[in-house]
Amino acid sequence: MTQDELLVLIDRALAEGWQELDLSGQELTELPVEIGKLKQLESLILGKKVKGYEPVAGRFLEKVSGNNLKTLPPELLGLPNLRKLDISGNPLESIPDVVTQILHLEELILIRVDLTEIPDAIANLTNLTELVLSDNQITQISEAIANLTNLTELVLSDNRITQIPEVIANLTNLTHLYKIGREHV
Repeated sequence: MTQDELLVLIDRALAEGWQELDLSGQELTELPVEIGKLKQLESLILGKKVKGYEPVAGRFLEKVSGNNLKTLPPELLGLPNLRKLDISGNPLESIPDVVTQILHLEELILIRVDLTEIPDAIANLTNLTELVLSDNQITQISEAIANLTNLTELVLSDNRITQIPEVIANLTNLTHLYKIGREHV
């Protein structure tokens, strides 16, 4: 998708009052500042996990349909209704600072974004109920995660984590913890 096509889509989303905008798999290298016009937006999908049938293998496979985003614009902070942000499949390497400042986020999904660590600033996102960090290179869980007391689901599968810290016990609302491999604890 070209920048011009994206701007037309943003204008359409604004005019029609879209609550969800799915831009996954569009080969975007940057998100324009005009995204900040979408004040009604509740869900922004910049990448996602998808299932597809592989005829050669004769089975369904999961893959991630992302973009080429390495950063996100500060205009995301001006989206007061944004509750879900899926940035899966983008070569971020770290969680952008702007993401840890969207304090009203409830779902944050970062599958296969080359993360090596969970930043301490994640503690700001106290409204999160779902945090998905699977298929990355994370080696340890930040103790800051203990501040996410509203979490009900934490997905850490397919990382390099060897132990779950005791602070996870502080997450009293946590009902699902997925850790190493496809294990469900």
